[in-house]
Amino acid sequence: MVSRPTVRLLVILTIITILVMTAFVVVRFNVASNLMQSNLQERSRSVAERVANSVRPTIWNIYKKTYDRTYSVELASAILDSEMSSPFVEGIKVFGNFGHLYMGQIKVEGRIIQFDEKSHAQMWLEQKNRIRFPIKSGKVSIGNVEISYSDKAFTENLYQNLIVEIAQVTVVSILFVGSLFLILRFALLTPIQSLQIAQQALDSLNEAVFVTNEKGQIMDVNPAFTNITAFEEDEVLGLLPDIHPINEGDKSFACMVRSSLFDQSNWSGEVIGRKKTGGVFPGWLHLNKVVRKDKTITYVGVLTDIAEKKEAEEKLHHLAYFDSLTKIPNRHSFMIRLEEELLLSKREKSKIGLLYLDLDNFKWANDQFGHAIGDKLLITVANSFKQRLRESDLLYRIGGDEFTVIVKHYEQESDLVSIANDLVEQTAEQYLIDGHSIKPGASVGISTYPNDADNAKDLIIQADTAMYQAKEAGRGQVHFFSSKLEKQRQEQQTLEQKLKTAISNNELQLFYQPKACIKNGQCKFNSAEALLRWLDGDKVIYYPDQFITTAEKSNLICELGYWVIQRVCEQMAEWTEEGHKHLKIAINLSPRQLKDEGLFDFLKEQMRLLNISPQRIELEITEYAVIENIEASVKILDKLKTLGVSIAMDDFGTGYSSLSYLKQLPIDVLKIDRSFINKLPYEHGDIAIISAIFSIAEALKLEVVAEGVETREQLDFLMEQHCHMAQGYYFSAALPPEKLINWLNQSS
Repeated sequence: MVSRPTVRLLVILTIITILVMTAFVVVRFNVASNLMQSNLQERSRSVAERVANSVRPTIWNIYKKTYDRTYSVELASAILDSEMSSPFVEGIKVFGNFGHLYMGQIKVEGRIIQFDEKSHAQMWLEQKNRIRFPIKSGKVSIGNVEISYSDKAFTENLYQNLIVEIAQVTVVSILFVGSLFLILRFALLTPIQSLQIAQQALDSLNEAVFVTNEKGQIMDVNPAFTNITAFEEDEVLGLLPDIHPINEGDKSFACMVRSSLFDQSNWSGEVIGRKKTGGVFPGWLHLNKVVRKDKTITYVGVLTDIAEKKEAEEKLHHLAYFDSLTKIPNRHSFMIRLEEELLLSKREKSKIGLLYLDLDNFKWANDQFGHAIGDKLLITVANSFKQRLRESDLLYRIGGDEFTVIVKHYEQESDLVSIANDLVEQTAEQYLIDGHSIKPGASVGISTYPNDADNAKDLIIQADTAMYQAKEAGRGQVHFFSSKLEKQRQEQQTLEQKLKTAISNNELQLFYQPKACIKNGQCKFNSAEALLRWLDGDKVIYYPDQFITTAEKSNLICELGYWVIQRVCEQMAEWTEEGHKHLKIAINLSPRQLKDEGLFDFLKEQMRLLNISPQRIELEITEYAVIENIEASVKILDKLKTLGVSIAMDDFGTGYSSLSYLKQLPIDVLKIDRSFINKLPYEHGDIAIISAIFSIAEALKLEVVAEGVETREQLDFLMEQHCHMAQGYYFSAALPPEKLINWLNQSS
């Protein structure tokens, strides 16, 4: 660090150097300016003299003719043109002794034009650089030449020279002052350099540094101490630092020094510091004991304000343990807390209930209105849950639309049911989100400790299983875990794995049940329904109702659907080669298949590859597959219809909304569910329903297929109702492909 007297000396010498050099530059500038003016005048005088000598003959002739302007001035004009081409010359006027203008030129906006007395007189007077030279013939003055010239080039050159002069002076001044500084540095500053560097380093620290005597009274502080505590140096000298170790009450700094540094040279720890404003801040103090040569003791403390660090740690903790959207604890926090509560319950021999909630209609709302609305819906639902739950109940968001609640201190299982039902009822209400009315709905599964499980993992699995059972029961339900449900879940998992193996090992086969055309009182067989069978050798081990539900819950249903479509198309191609070109096959589509984006392209490609006429394929859908989102279903079916295939609604009459949506769907065929056929023609209620269905079909111009026909009486009744098609064991059970052709040949 440079001492103040040295700095003042350097400043004075620098100022003197600048003044001397500035005076030198000013003198040089004035000399150059005067020389420039002299050169300009000399040059302009030369131009005027040349013009005067050049135009003298012309002017003499004009003079003798007593100012006849028609006298030829071509030669003189050429001379003026030549001089005006120089950027130095701005204008030239040639006039007689009595002010008569003979000729003249002037530059206006860079162009050379003839001088006009009326137009250019004021412009000429405004020219600051002008010179006049007489035109003489012998000793007789016959006129004058007046030149207007520009000093722009000379001025630019002058200022360029001035800049060079200033640069030179600056360099010389810097070199001079720098050399002087180095001389002073080595001559005066070297002895105290180490001390100054240490002081400078101390002052530049961001940490507050203070020095105390043996009693703990402050002797010195650095600038950072003031920045952190707001106390000036003179306000704290001789006082104890207002710093207290954390978790040790109001223990003074002096007590901390005596107890912490009695038998050691340093101490570090978290402290609480107090500011001049009265506020406090968290800090980290590193304290060192320094024993001087005279055996006196001083203490050097380095205090760091860790408020920002603490805040950052809290933010990281919040990000790690809380859901960023709903601001409630997240899955990570849930797993930790559940383990803790289970350990506590084991010690106290108490109970814990776990509620696992899943919103029923969240995916639909998210797809229908967008993710922004979906996020706001989750926030609103989470807030409503918090308002219902007790302070002892712990709410978590563990996934997209999944929540859990850890319930402590409950008496009966009915208490858990009451809480769960309240949460379900809250989600059954209409939520208004940005103008959209949404009813999210929820299904809840419940498991308990210690009845159902004694560890967190199993308790979660069981609550999750119970929740899925609640959804299967119709959604908006509350289910307790049971070992029976768990056994079913495990069986489904086993079945799913077996089904994957069956697909890869080609253990599946299609059977075909004939459908009879019964119009006009006759039975003609030109169509069949493809039905999936799971075989072990030649023996059927699973029917569709035993494994389709499991496949529907996973992505296997789409894989199965593609397999069925491909196999039907291949079989139809084989039958075509054998001469059965008009046999129509119905293919069942599951709800998930219908929503599969790849269905349209796959079906189209299979028909193209195998040259299958689309009129020979009928796609059967159920009411359940379309009513969840009728608008989307209509779009999908319309797109499939563009392929030329027909659409049939299977199990018609079993859905609660069939009639209201029927007219919107682009279908061709209604298949009456077998439950309405079983008791025909003896059950009056079924007869009324069947008659109504035929009336609707006739009004909408739809074909009707009756499923489950098993008796002649049923067939006769359907014929009387002008039913189009019939299918059931009365005609035939489902047959393998080769047996179907034989049966058709025998029945034709």
